[in-house]
Amino acid sequence: MKAKRKKISNGYEAESYSLLRKLDKITILVFVILFAASVAAYWLMMDRFGFTIYTGLPVMATPFFVIGLAFYVISKRYITAIFIIGLAVVLYFVFPSSVLFLLYLLVCTEGVAQMVEIIQRWMFYGVMETVKHVNIKKKMSIKDRIIVFFFNIPVDIDTRNITIDKDVTRNKLPWRDMFNSMMLALLFCMFLWIYVFLNPNISLETKGVPIYTFTIVLYLSMLVMPWTIFSSLNVRVSTEYRDFKLYSGFLGTFKRMFLPVFAAILFLIVALSSGPDNLYYVGMSLGMIVVMIVFTSVMYYTSNEISVVNDILHRWPSYQPSEMYSRYETKEDVISIDDVPGTPRRDPSDCFLTDLRTRTR
Repeated sequence: MKAKRKKISNGYEAESYSLLRKLDKITILVFVILFAASVAAYWLMMDRFGFTIYTGLPVMATPFFVIGLAFYVISKRYITAIFIIGLAVVLYFVFPSSVLFLLYLLVCTEGVAQMVEIIQRWMFYGVMETVKHVNIKKKMSIKDRIIVFFFNIPVDIDTRNITIDKDVTRNKLPWRDMFNSMMLALLFCMFLWIYVFLNPNISLETKGVPIYTFTIVLYLSMLVMPWTIFSSLNVRVSTEYRDFKLYSGFLGTFKRMFLPVFAAILFLIVALSSGPDNLYYVGMSLGMIVVMIVFTSVMYYTSNEISVVNDILHRWPSYQPSEMYSRYETKEDVISIDDVPGTPRRDPSDCFLTDLRTRTR
């Protein structure tokens, strides 16, 4: 009878480093249920009640509205919640078309900020574990390939020596990260604009365009903002020469995507020249992206970032107890200890150097 071979653990268990709290898991479940219900209601409105692909979009903001409103209640910001509701009632009688704008700006953006934090808690250590071992594997999985692509990880660095800043402070808004988030959102919107203006089956309605764009940008913000956590913590792989920063690699990947899009922009310009309505749509979309990213960033960086950063730093010493990278020091680099009796001597040629170039992708 053959003895069972024990599985060797790498010392990392995903569950033990999970940053998701009980409330976060409940929020994810609520979001998924509301999103599915919103999609069903959206298609029903278009199929049965004559709504167009644009006029029905506000219903898709329901998950963010519910989560944002729940946050005000759970955090006991009753005065703020009552003020928003009261202001919405007043605007309904004075300027009805601005009510939805108010709810998007003050409630839905808070829901986006909550989802950004939850996504960061869910994916941070999972990404760290993948990056940490990706360049020492003989064969990469699909997940490994995706991570390598998005972070533009070089093949010839030892990614095991990954580190972060442990003294993160925030005394002002990170405008650079906010600007990068806007650029990423604009990239995704560029594909949307190209699809809209170059699709002969879509007839654009400009009435209420700002509201439609708000709904789209809510989801774009939720997709592009979570990656700023790698900038906040300055996550990097230490090497002998220059550290490789994950967020810089992430931005580099998406900047390269702008080049093939340039040709499509020429087609977009041709489409815009067909009338002022198209130009109005793109202009309002651009304005709404800026407004939405700014509002969401302010809410996230003032109330959510510190919580997720503290939890990451709390678990980091057990995840990465010490730096693994070391190198041979020359006499110019270190203090001479030749006069210390019993000091062992080691020839530089005996030092172990990891060769990562044999791994194929």
